[in-house]
Amino acid sequence: MHTNRTAALPDASGRAMLRSPAIRALRAACVAGGFAQSLTGTAGVLLVVDVTGSETAAGLPQTVLVAGSAAAAAFASRLSIRFGRRRTLSAGAAVAAAGSLAIAAAALTSSLAIVLIGCALLGAGTGTVMLGRYAAAEQVPESLRPKAMASILAATTIGAVAGPNLLAPASLAAEGLGLPGLAGPFVFGALAFAVTIAMLRTGRLHDAPPSAPAPASAPANDRFASAATGLAVLALSNLVMVGVSTMAPVHLGHHGGGLETVGLVVSAHVAAMFAPSVLSAHLVQRLGAARTAALAGVVMSGACVIPATGTTSHWMLGIAMVVLGVGWNLGLVSGSAMLTASLPRQVRVKREGMGEVGMGTAAALAGLACGPLMAFGGYVMLAMAGAVAAALIPSVVIPRSTSRRAAPASRRPVAPPAYAGEVARVVRAGDSRS
Repeated sequence: MHTNRTAALPDASGRAMLRSPAIRALRAACVAGGFAQSLTGTAGVLLVVDVTGSETAAGLPQTVLVAGSAAAAAFASRLSIRFGRRRTLSAGAAVAAAGSLAIAAAALTSSLAIVLIGCALLGAGTGTVMLGRYAAAEQVPESLRPKAMASILAATTIGAVAGPNLLAPASLAAEGLGLPGLAGPFVFGALAFAVTIAMLRTGRLHDAPPSAPAPASAPANDRFASAATGLAVLALSNLVMVGVSTMAPVHLGHHGGGLETVGLVVSAHVAAMFAPSVLSAHLVQRLGAARTAALAGVVMSGACVIPATGTTSHWMLGIAMVVLGVGWNLGLVSGSAMLTASLPRQVRVKREGMGEVGMGTAAALAGLACGPLMAFGGYVMLAMAGAVAAALIPSVVIPRSTSRRAAPASRRPVAPPAYAGEVARVVRAGDSRS
């Protein structure tokens, strides 16, 4: 009985830390940021097709947006060390709000150049939303970081799911004011980014983790290998997800899907991208990051097989987008854990920037390729390419997992990785109480 009561103390303390004012403010900010991100991202593809009259250019907004996101993430990682998380993330959201308004203005003039400039600025907002998970991780001890990141990603689901469903109402509101319909989503997006700034400004974020016993570090070679593998998982996951999902609205439009159908499918996809975060974190703790990442590749590859069969069913495409989102979430959580495990703060913040740059670069390549691929071979060819790319993830992580099991005991890390340490002991203690 005494052991169980003692084990309950860190469990209760951990729950309290995950409900701190700083974590709650970050969750609220990510709800608003997720809303703006998903709403404007969906509208951008449709706006470019409307402006240019060509599907070949449909991937350009996503390409420019993720390039802007990657640049912002690299810059933000440096600014975070100097000025702190709150100021850096608030500045990114402000730039994104300006980009949203620029795109809304471009809809009036049908200017592709201004749309793309606005998308580059809007990318800063994407970086803000995604870096929020690392800001949350910094508010808690290292053992709780996977859960903190997962809680922020799960909170992002609320806004991200609502965004695409307001695509049609926002367009109608803009038309009622005499504006082009597709300007509306960007006006709403700018307002949501303003709310993100307000939430970040009111949150009491700190830039040093609470005092806790530092875990024993793994050997430098192991940390480098873990970071390289994590970066590969993040990049490949984003490459597949962006490439296949970007053209989904266009494919739906070819087969009778209106804005309401597009909104529902995109909402389901975005929900699947973020909602399973807590489960993904649990799998990382139970199975290890490498095995969870391998599972991500299998799930994403299976998702791509569905549209690769040539189906035109809205329901089947919706299922494929949901499964694709789940696989991406598994890759994001496991890759992030491998990338930043057992590192001092300054090194960890730089690695966070590297991860976002890698994801952004992969997404930019996917955005550039998806339009021409679909124009040449249809959505079937695009989905087949996605399935092949997703299948590379297990081949990247399985050799590392095997080599770690086969390593001599003298060469293994003294302490387990940060993402499988103290939290796993707390979970086991909780299991013993039950």
